[in-house]
Amino acid sequence: MRWLPFTLVLAAAMAVVPASQATTQLTLILTSFTTVTQTHDTAPKGKANKGDSIDFKDLLVATGDQLGKKKGKPVGFDAGTVLYTSTTTQKIEGVTTFPGFGTVTFAGKLTTAKDGTTSVPIVSGTSQFKGVKGRLVIGNGDQKAPNTYVLTLLHPLALPGSA
Repeated sequence: MRWLPFTLVLAAAMAVVPASQATTQLTLILTSFTTVTQTHDTAPKGKANKGDSIDFKDLLVATGDQLGKKKGKPVGFDAGTVLYTSTTTQKIEGVTTFPGFGTVTFAGKLTTAKDGTTSVPIVSGTSQFKGVKGRLVIGNGDQKAPNTYVLTLLHPLALPGSA
């Protein structure tokens, strides 16, 4: 009888642990096609400087069978703003919409890697992406670039209509 409270505490702790370990890793490698850009160039004109910004919208296309879509088919879209915080640094905020799954919000300082890619933290999500964490890695390209979403989800994604 003396061990009963300890056993109950241990059982309760074990019940909590799987929930925190039940995360799912998901990497989505997509091609981003720029559909709209609007540049806001502050003085001095024609030169990147603090206060300049770029609004963007992109179509995201599967590079393989992903999110229930075949290679080459659209799987989502994003929109956001890049703001120059100096002549060499930028921050970005935007939302990626994956119809039937939810949205992923990315925001923060753009960090450049040695390979020339830039990345930004993923800070939140909705619907099936609720509680998401991770990074968005943006590859090189002006009108077309690879976008890699490295995600930690609270649960596996369910294809729309499969529930």
